[in-house]
Amino acid sequence: MSAQERRLAAIAAASADAFRGGDYHQVRAEDVAERVRLPRGAEGGRGRSAVWLYNEVRSRRVLVALAVKHAFDEFTSGDGAPEPPRSLLGAQRLVTAALRRVARFHQVERFMLAQVRLGIGDISTSEKRPSAGQVQPVWEVTEVYGATAAAGWEGRVTAYARYLAPRLELAALTVGVPPAGWAAASAERLSELAFRSMADDPEGPADRQAAALCAHWLARDLFPLAGEWAERLHAAERTAEFTERAGSGGHARVRALEVVLQVLLDSSPLLARAAEVGGELADLLTADPHDPRALCDVTSRQGLALLRLGDLAGARSCFERSLQAAAELSGSADVTPLSTRARHNLAEVLVEAGRPAEGLRELRKVNEQRAEGVPATGVAPAWRRFTLTRQAMARAASRAGRTVTGVTVAEATLADREQRLGPDNVNTASARVTLAEALLAAGQPAQARHHLTEALRLRTQHLPPEGYWLQYDAVRLAEIELASGFPAQAVRLLTGVTVTTEWFARQVSPRLGGEAALVRAMALTASGEPAQALAALRALPPERPVRRAQATAQLALGDAAGAARVLASLAKDERGMDDDFPGQAERLLLTARAAYALGHEDESETASAALVAMGEDTLDASHPLVLAGRLDLALRRMGSGEVEEVAPLLAPLLDRRPLAHGRPPLSEGHPLLAAARSVAARVGEPPSSTPEDRLWEDG
Repeated sequence: MSAQERRLAAIAAASADAFRGGDYHQVRAEDVAERVRLPRGAEGGRGRSAVWLYNEVRSRRVLVALAVKHAFDEFTSGDGAPEPPRSLLGAQRLVTAALRRVARFHQVERFMLAQVRLGIGDISTSEKRPSAGQVQPVWEVTEVYGATAAAGWEGRVTAYARYLAPRLELAALTVGVPPAGWAAASAERLSELAFRSMADDPEGPADRQAAALCAHWLARDLFPLAGEWAERLHAAERTAEFTERAGSGGHARVRALEVVLQVLLDSSPLLARAAEVGGELADLLTADPHDPRALCDVTSRQGLALLRLGDLAGARSCFERSLQAAAELSGSADVTPLSTRARHNLAEVLVEAGRPAEGLRELRKVNEQRAEGVPATGVAPAWRRFTLTRQAMARAASRAGRTVTGVTVAEATLADREQRLGPDNVNTASARVTLAEALLAAGQPAQARHHLTEALRLRTQHLPPEGYWLQYDAVRLAEIELASGFPAQAVRLLTGVTVTTEWFARQVSPRLGGEAALVRAMALTASGEPAQALAALRALPPERPVRRAQATAQLALGDAAGAARVLASLAKDERGMDDDFPGQAERLLLTARAAYALGHEDESETASAALVAMGEDTLDASHPLVLAGRLDLALRRMGSGEVEEVAPLLAPLLDRRPLAHGRPPLSEGHPLLAAARSVAARVGEPPSSTPEDRLWEDG
């Protein structure tokens, strides 16, 4: 605490004491000054002069503002830290309770606050004279009493702001992450409004005053911060609470919660809350099994929320319940579409669980079933179900290492949606994101960047900025920059963004937050900061992608032995567990590098040969990981003098003939292509230049 802050604190205590015992117009500056107690040598127990007090505050408005602050801090000194609310209604109750404390303070200190009400608008005679030239003292507004004094000079009472601000922050965190300074500014406005309304109506009922002020704060500050969906969620939560209190019966409660779930999933970023409400709904419907169709829909939507949260076991359980509920609709026309939806979702769980090849096989079966009866034009439900399965197939194919197929299916899906929906539709943009992911996996990061940024332009207009999908796009964009050879840009993209916050991990998706941390750590390694990357990786769950990134960072640090140990444990975990072929290929690539660094050339050759062989069996031969393994072998052959083997190893990397998806194996500017060209030039076999490589304007 600064010396000025100590003086203002002493003046605040003296002012509160003076205005508690005397009418405003009868309390003189000398009465306040003589009550000031500050240590000052032998005179530490004595007060101060009116001149000293005037030099400190210059205005009676400051005196009364400081008096309120001191008295309110005394009144709330025993209040503990509030519990974070879990819903918008909980946030409303938290803020209302805080304002109720303010209202109770007005009842307890009614006399003093009546004097403050008179004094906060008082203007001294010297201030009325333009010739006086009175200048506001300089107060340190970052300190408690300095900020209170500065506000008092302007005729505002912000005495309650420090009490309200952390509670408003907690309330705001139920719907989003407020920007820096938002809670403090909001608390100052609410403090001033609370003082004016309660001081002007001292007979008003405290509960009603607090509720009315909280309603104003919700409409004035919270709903504009979060977006229109927050107001709809608040209304839905109030309806659900009313049905519960009124005992309207299970049916009414179910319908009310269905609206809450719909708002949460369709508009808000709050996936964790959606999964919670979905679980409550599913339990209610299970207890009253007269509507299997509703149970089928609810468990499906709950499973989608859990899938994005990263709770794969919970998601699988929900989709299995949905499949079981669909089977109970025997004889209904809904059985087939509902059961295929559940099977589609279960296949997506397989993909996310590290079994993309199996998931792809299941999706192909669903695709065959959903393709029947799809109209050639229009956006009928049958077509919507079909195009979602095609989109999931593209993702699964890319994740399974079939990158050419992934790009081909993703392009066809995008073209179909553009034809039926138009290019500026949010679902067309979703298909474009899938194409960007497929292009990235296929070694085409430049085109992937183009499609992702084009999709972002549209998705930003329709989706909440702190929600799952826009943050998903941010992570994918960072991956693209990393694959393009710009790791520092990837680090910047994932620094200080919502997906990396604790709020996002708690309210939206811990899985996507973990992916963001993993991509950032990989970018740190690539940009020359492996030690920092390792520290970040140790804070993540030891899943296989994290351990591969850890081995990469250890190799960059020169700890090949440590990397080899991590990779050996990974190899044990992979035996018979899944069909994540790209993950196995990356592990083989790193194993070959670690063994070579340790001087175990035979082991390195074995791992490299196994990796190249994957390109003839389980992965596309043009997969970037297979090509990276061939480049590593070429570099070793060049180092050992076996130059004649370099060209055959580099040929697939340098090949510019288009594959089935209409593109060469690696796009121009890809780091692997640039490295392969450099190696070819060093061994005297640079790629030949064809007429197509020349600019026509120069011909």
